[in-house]
Amino acid sequence: MRSFLMSDLQPSQKRAAALIVAAQSCTKLGDVLTNPKTVLTWLLSSLGTSGAVLSMLVPVRESGSMLPQLFVSGWVQRFQRRKWVFAGGAIGQAVCIASMGAAALVCPPTAAGVVIVVALAGFAFARSFCSISSKDVLGRTIPKGFRGRVGGLSNAISGVLSAGAAVALLVGPERDATRFLAWLVLGASMLWVLGAAAYAMVKEPVPESEESGEQPAATIGSRLRMVRDDRRFRRFVIARSLLLGSSLASPLFVVLGHGGNASMGALVGFLVASGVASGTSSFLWGKLADRAGRLAMAFGGAVAAFVGFSAMLIAWRAPGWSGHFLVWPFLYLLFNIGYAGVRLGRKTWVVDAAEGDRRTDYVSASNTLIAVIILIVGALASPLQAWSPLALLAVYSVFCAVGGLAASGLAAERD
Repeated sequence: MRSFLMSDLQPSQKRAAALIVAAQSCTKLGDVLTNPKTVLTWLLSSLGTSGAVLSMLVPVRESGSMLPQLFVSGWVQRFQRRKWVFAGGAIGQAVCIASMGAAALVCPPTAAGVVIVVALAGFAFARSFCSISSKDVLGRTIPKGFRGRVGGLSNAISGVLSAGAAVALLVGPERDATRFLAWLVLGASMLWVLGAAAYAMVKEPVPESEESGEQPAATIGSRLRMVRDDRRFRRFVIARSLLLGSSLASPLFVVLGHGGNASMGALVGFLVASGVASGTSSFLWGKLADRAGRLAMAFGGAVAAFVGFSAMLIAWRAPGWSGHFLVWPFLYLLFNIGYAGVRLGRKTWVVDAAEGDRRTDYVSASNTLIAVIILIVGALASPLQAWSPLALLAVYSVFCAVGGLAASGLAAERD
């Protein structure tokens, strides 16, 4: 445990790591308590919002935070200290989350749905600034070989807290669970305020070349051309695109396990599974990512593929098992263990693979391209999901398997 807590770092680096872990733990816990795949979908379903509005939640959240990054990254690069960009983005997310909770409390179903989708779009846009700036701050304050552990530790802490918070939902009022969830979302907005405060206290060094303004900001075109000209970056984008299956397949487990049960207990089962998956696996994934981010991506993709194929076999060959209320949350837990490895691995890889503003270019270009791919895949997958969620799970599981192989062949992120 002592080695995992980064005892070899300098005092200033330890303090920065502690503050980053605290900030990320707050925002990740907030993500769980306001997750569009589970909590917001459940909340709006209970309010009676139309299915057309519900279908927009996940695409708006997933693509909305990544699509703008190619266009805002040049503005982010104007800031010598990127921690202020993160803090501002976190405050923006807090305002949007508070708007969602307030809308659920005071608006009729249709209006509440529209306000929440609009606020979710604003939340995603604010998050795009945090996504870019957080990797710059991490790269400046924490040396290579420890960055994966920072992410792993924050994931583990937030996972434990998320599981505890999910269990606590069981004591919520059964007669007015919808209002209780609305207040929960409203209160969760304060977690982003705490995260902004913690990040603002990080002592962030500025590289001399950036301080003197010697590195001109890359244009949008030059960032996109990196995919063509930078072979290592191109292979990373391909691997990450295939490994999207580990993210996009998660709601399918919720759909398959719903079984017409819309009780608070059913929701809690999936929330606990998500928290336990993060809390129990992130230590190991973080250490592996520090050795090689590509290996964490590869093994995570393999785990997700194995669980996806196993879930299909259970649904097809053991329908009795698939009807048990614990089976799908358990499979969801195992699948999210794999997803945690993919997520930590690709974040560590992209931070370690480049320095300075080149890192910002990598992050913004890859995230914007991935957002476009998510929209395309979502449009193609929608009719397949309507026909058979299991068929779509099979496709995503194949993606995970092939993506894991692609990630294992990535060039080393550290020279």
